[in-house]
Amino acid sequence: LQWCGFRGAFIWGALVYVMASSNTIDIGGLLAGGRQTLRLEQAVGVEPFEGWTFPGRAQVVLAIHGMERLLEVVGTIEVEAHGSCDRCLEGVRQHMHIDVQEELEPKAALKDDPFSESNVLSGGRLDVADLTRQLVLSAAPLLVLCSPECQGLCINCGHNKNQGACSCPELET
Repeated sequence: LQWCGFRGAFIWGALVYVMASSNTIDIGGLLAGGRQTLRLEQAVGVEPFEGWTFPGRAQVVLAIHGMERLLEVVGTIEVEAHGSCDRCLEGVRQHMHIDVQEELEPKAALKDDPFSESNVLSGGRLDVADLTRQLVLSAAPLLVLCSPECQGLCINCGHNKNQGACSCPELET
């Protein structure tokens, strides 16, 4: 399988594979014991999560191949994350690079359990968008900070203490 130069299309032997708009791909050949590797490049939208928004689409590059009873998925995900600092409320931008190294068990997908580790598989189809979202959201820091040294806001007047001291008297603790 080779990228053929226009968005969402791949060449697999003489077959051109065009990515469906639903972001699912047919992996039936790989599950049937095929020795080939499916390579794909795709842009996937990621919904907001725990203070983070993802204004651009995640750039996903994956190599997928079957090995014995598993489906191996290896590659990278690149996405820009935006949020507000949990201490001072200033805007935060963070580039996320995620190395993908997943082994999925296709037989577990046959149970149609939405909480199984193979819930991105449905029969002979892999949901690349769902896999991407799960990996990005699990890699996103739960605490959004502009810097580890952020001093936050004054609890009395609301002044951003990163921009200098405010005129409030020191509170005794």
